[in-house]
Amino acid sequence: MGQERWHSMMQYSEVINRVNSFINSLLRENMDVYRASAHLISAGGKRLRPLLTVRFYESLGGTADDIIEAAAAVELIHSFTLVHDDIMDNDEYRRGVPTVHKVFGTPKAILAGDLLFAEAYRALLMSKILNFYPDRFFWSTRVLTENVVMICEGQDMDLTPPKEFNESFYYDLIRRKTSALFVASALIGVYASGKKEYENAARTYGDSFGIAFQIVDDLLGIIGDPDETGKPVGSDIREGKMTLPISTAINMADKELKAKIMRVYGKPSSDEEMKEIVDRVKSMQLEEHVLNVANAYAKSALNALEKIPESDSKRNLEELVELAIRRKK
Repeated sequence: MGQERWHSMMQYSEVINRVNSFINSLLRENMDVYRASAHLISAGGKRLRPLLTVRFYESLGGTADDIIEAAAAVELIHSFTLVHDDIMDNDEYRRGVPTVHKVFGTPKAILAGDLLFAEAYRALLMSKILNFYPDRFFWSTRVLTENVVMICEGQDMDLTPPKEFNESFYYDLIRRKTSALFVASALIGVYASGKKEYENAARTYGDSFGIAFQIVDDLLGIIGDPDETGKPVGSDIREGKMTLPISTAINMADKELKAKIMRVYGKPSSDEEMKEIVDRVKSMQLEEHVLNVANAYAKSALNALEKIPESDSKRNLEELVELAIRRKK
């Protein structure tokens, strides 16, 4: 599923456009640090996290007008993590464009990430609904801060992973690196509504949705179409990542294929060699096996919404889960 599918639907595009417009208003200064900060944001992205904030808030009786700034805050945090993550991994491309440090240099990229982090809290301070209710501002700021700490912990774990795949480590890692911000996004929508009785539903939805999303992301890191993902064929195998799909592929492979995977794992390889391995992996029905795991978490996310009142916004939240599972990039 191409990115245009996410953004072409009216119920999403209006929110996305308003979040983008607000972020652009924060990053419009004529200085390199602002241009660097806006680089990845202007390159695209699904804006899933702000969508969760807005839709949870709306599903509990609010209107998008009151929550756009807070929704933008979670996207600014997400962008901050991407900029710094690309520096640490020395990645060259993100969203089909050169990474920030490749365009502006590492010092400016670090500064750009810092600015995005600061602008996120400025956005919270500008939120209409949160400014009107100090207790809601407190809950929202606290949950965002707590989950940013978790993201940093997850990144530290990612820098020093175990030598062999460890399933417990894997899920702990993606809960921190990915799910944490989905949880914060959903909870800010709930806290802004003042209806804290729904926080467990939002927390479960965000956590399960984030795990399902990351498992699919990791699957695409092996078998994703480079024209869709913007990454080289078999990118996660090339980079030596130990994800659930890669571990599953190794376990499912015969002796010959396993040897071929391990020969190129984390090492330079030709596109032809990697394509042969990926084609063999696809033939093992890896996608079906991994998607069964992702779908179990998707079901958990959907079940968490059962206590949320019925509305178009709730149906959007349900649909986002389906889109996250079926995407191709």
